[in-house]
Amino acid sequence: MIKLYMKRKVVMLLMNDELLITRILEGDNEEYRHLMEKYHNELFKYVYNLVDNYQDTEDLLQEIFFRIYKNLNKFNSSKASFRTWIYRIAKNYTLNFLTKKSNKMNRNALEYDDSINKSNDDVESNAINKERIDLILQAMRRVLKPKHFEIMSLYYFSDLTVKEISETMNIPDKTIYKAINTSIEKIKKEVE
Repeated sequence: MIKLYMKRKVVMLLMNDELLITRILEGDNEEYRHLMEKYHNELFKYVYNLVDNYQDTEDLLQEIFFRIYKNLNKFNSSKASFRTWIYRIAKNYTLNFLTKKSNKMNRNALEYDDSINKSNDDVESNAINKERIDLILQAMRRVLKPKHFEIMSLYYFSDLTVKEISETMNIPDKTIYKAINTSIEKIKKEVE
């Protein structure tokens, strides 16, 4: 049973997004579950990084995946990759949530906890890695503008390419490269 599940998961990961989308739009709703599984972990990390709350992240992801499903017929592969398209939806919905929350609570919390998505038996190593990530994130918050913080989060924590970040944020590639380079220098100075 476990082998069958693992085999199915590998096939799902290798399956072309556009093929899955075509099947979903033709009425095969089971394929949408596969699409959600494929992107759940990376979108969870991205959203959690922005909202700093597990329950809010779960709620937001549920709504984000609903919006993706509802707008699937609007996806145009000639304009952006599916991954870029869903990150744009996740970004917009999460930022709207944060704006509303910020207006209500008059604060904006940003944090990242990589240990949620990694299972590691070495607790000490995990604690050291988390501590390093926390220090870097603290330095990032102190020295980076919100837009640069978002770019760095997408690049390093969500593993988006410069092109994908450019498409997601509607910013030219050159600007993304420059933001990454200047941000790295600022973070290095702050950490030293």
